[in-house]
Amino acid sequence: MKEAKFAIIDVETTGGGIKGNKITEICIIVLQEGKEINRFASLVNPGREIPLYIEKLTGINDRMVEDAPYFDELASQIDALTQDCIFVAHNVGFDYNVVRAEFKEAGLDFNRKRLCTVRLAKKLIPGLFSYSLGNLCTSINIPHYDRHRATGDTEATVILFQRCLDLDPEYEVIQGFLNRKSKESYFPPHFKASDFEALPHKAGVYFFKDKNGKPLYIGKAIDIQKRVLSHFREKSNRKYELLQNTHSIDYELTG
Repeated sequence: MKEAKFAIIDVETTGGGIKGNKITEICIIVLQEGKEINRFASLVNPGREIPLYIEKLTGINDRMVEDAPYFDELASQIDALTQDCIFVAHNVGFDYNVVRAEFKEAGLDFNRKRLCTVRLAKKLIPGLFSYSLGNLCTSINIPHYDRHRATGDTEATVILFQRCLDLDPEYEVIQGFLNRKSKESYFPPHFKASDFEALPHKAGVYFFKDKNGKPLYIGKAIDIQKRVLSHFREKSNRKYELLQNTHSIDYELTG
C-alpha cells in the first residue's frame, strides 16, 4: 500500500452542478510515498461561454481559454498520468464525476479508485468547525495561494493529504476507506457512514437535514435505507446541490 500512487486533482468548471458542467482548468499532482513524482496543469477550452459569476470566483474568463486545448485533446495525457493511481480530491464526488463525464463525452472510459480528503480529514483531524478546503487550511495552517484556481487548490490539497499520511503512517484509515463497499463512495461529504447503516430497511418518512438540523428534503419509502441510497446515486444537479448540504438524515417509521 505504501507504494501506491495518488493523483491529487482539482478542476475549475463553468459551474452548474455536475450535469453538463465543463472543465476550464485542471491540475494533477501525483504522489508516491508522500512525495511528488509528477505534475500536470492546463487551462481547458470548455467550448462554451464562462458565466460571469464563475469568472468573478475563479478569475478565468473566455479570453484566457480561447486558445487553450479542448479536454479531448488532453484526455490521453490525463489518462496516462493517472493510470494505476488512486483519484484523490477534496469532495471527490464532484471532481471525479466531472472528469469522468468529460472522458465519456470524448468517447473514452475512465474508472479509478477514489479517496475524498473531506472524509479523510474528518476521520483523522476530528472536531474542526468546517471541512471546506479554505477553512481547513486556516485551521491547521496550510498555505493556500490562488484559491479557486486548479493549481492553488491542488497544492493545498496535497499538503492536507500529506498531513493525513503523517497521521496514518500504516495507511490503515486510507485502506479502510478504499476497502469499503462501493456504495459509500456515493455518500455526501458531510454524511457519516455509520448514520447510513443506522437507517432501517422499513417503511417510513425520512428527512435530509443541514448542519443546523433544518429539514432540506422530506420523502417516504417502503425501505428507507434503500431509497436514501438511490438519492445518493442520482446525478442530477438539483440532487447534487441537496447532498452537498446534507449533514444528517432522520426518519420516522410508519405502518
